Amino acid sequence: MNEESYSNVPADFPRPSHRGAVAGAHDKLLMKTYNGQLYPAGETPPEIFTRWDACEHLATQLADKSTESKAGKRAHMSETEILAQYLPRIVATIRWASEEEARWIIRRVASILDWPVPVEAQEEKCY
Repeated sequence: MNEESYSNVPADFPRPSHRGAVAGAHDKLLMKTYNGQLYPAGETPPEIFTRWDACEHLATQLADKSTESKAGKRAHMSETEILAQYLPRIVATIRWASEEEARWIIRRVASILDWPVPVEAQEEKCY
């Protein structure tokens, strides 16, 4: 992996929001150093790239699965309904993905397939 790879992460990919767990009366901002710069914990270019790469791979797999479903056992469902039914499954079973990342994955699948994005993937909360 090189610095150029990190620029592949789209601007709309969710970034984590971490609050410090250090004792004291005020919130703490936990920082990490990468290439001489400070980043919030979990937000260095390699960390974001790794999360995005995993989400992109899952989106590609779900795009294939969604196409198969539309042609097969879910032919009676709309494209939006097919994508919407995957969202709670991602949240419940993919323990490494946040809700924001799960919604991004569904939006990415919709983009890959040129399908409409379900309302659930556009909102703040999945449920």
